[in-house]
Amino acid sequence: MLHAVPSSPTEVPQAPARIVTGFYLRYLRAAKGILLDDAAAAARVSTSAVSRWERAESPIPPDALRTLLQRYGVARMHTEFLVRHMPPQRYGRGKCAQQGLACRAPHDYWADVADDESAARYIAVMRQASEVIQFCMGVPAGLRTPAYQKLMLDPDVCVAPDEPVLGLPSWVHEVPWAAGQQRTVLLDETLLTRGGSQSAVVAGQLRHLAGLVSREDPGGRDLVVRILPLSPVLFVHTVGSVTEVTVHGRRMVASVGLFPSYETGSRVARLVSAGLREAVEAACTREETREGLVCAAEAMERRAAS
Repeated sequence: MLHAVPSSPTEVPQAPARIVTGFYLRYLRAAKGILLDDAAAAARVSTSAVSRWERAESPIPPDALRTLLQRYGVARMHTEFLVRHMPPQRYGRGKCAQQGLACRAPHDYWADVADDESAARYIAVMRQASEVIQFCMGVPAGLRTPAYQKLMLDPDVCVAPDEPVLGLPSWVHEVPWAAGQQRTVLLDETLLTRGGSQSAVVAGQLRHLAGLVSREDPGGRDLVVRILPLSPVLFVHTVGSVTEVTVHGRRMVASVGLFPSYETGSRVARLVSAGLREAVEAACTREETREGLVCAAEAMERRAAS
């Protein structure tokens, strides 16, 4: 196994609860059609103060957070959840002891367990992050065919939706994919052989991915899709599907299972970040990826026809 070596922090880590909540305020406000001036008037502060809160450049007072979330129509239960999980106003990571083998400060890790609102926040972060690097066991949101999308959002297949579905908060349907997002998707090699009773659907999905690879920008901008071989065994193979997102210039490690979670600053976050970059270097080339996807699609089609 190759071992990812965590690099020293190049930025002052911000608490993920503060980053995601600021992001939530920004896109919830936009989806509701509320102007920055109106939000500032409701909170009785300047527009620059609200803007700094949305970018997690300064801590938001609990009363102001309650006021804005109420103005945006967020239920009291979800409002109080966020207020409780905000770091203290004077919180500074550098002043706190890092504990355990994970070397975590008190607010380095945040589990967003607020049901549908947490799923919506995760979707918004993934769509609007300026940079995304993700290792996936299945085809991620934004790259799916309609048939594969239907399969992945079936509650019997996927417990936690990573795309808007009926029942999720309406505001998230208004959040678009960011223009110019740099997204690198590393697909586990086992995806090429997992079809089962849905071989025809998976074959169509694999051909769609091959088309995306063929149309990639030669300079590696925007979207890059690669297959990650099982050999050699890498650090990311031991942690499963995981993502690093850059939001307002701040990097966070994110994962989603029964609920989304985010981490910054800790040794774990730096290990995952290094592991993802190690995986990018070990991934198949563009041509190897395209050829592997086409060959796997052909095998799936033969299986479906038999």
